[in-house]
Amino acid sequence: MDALLRRLLRTGMRRGLGGEWSWLALAGAAFVLRRVLSDGGGRVSRLEVKPGEQVLISVSDGRAVATPVAAPIDVSSGPS
Repeated sequence: MDALLRRLLRTGMRRGLGGEWSWLALAGAAFVLRRVLSDGGGRVSRLEVKPGEQVLISVSDGRAVATPVAAPIDVSSGPS
């Protein structure tokens, strides 16, 4: 599928820049379709983990409002 879209994009650009506006529109559609169908946008990073190692993955929302966290209570010292 990618090879077909790549060929349409190349041919459409060549003919479109030659003066045929409909081919230029076809090239634009092929470009958008290739970008939408590409699988490269899903992975953010790659990390190799060796046996015995641990990885902590944390996800945060930049739009979320931060909520204050209460200080931990120390119960080991006993009543005051």
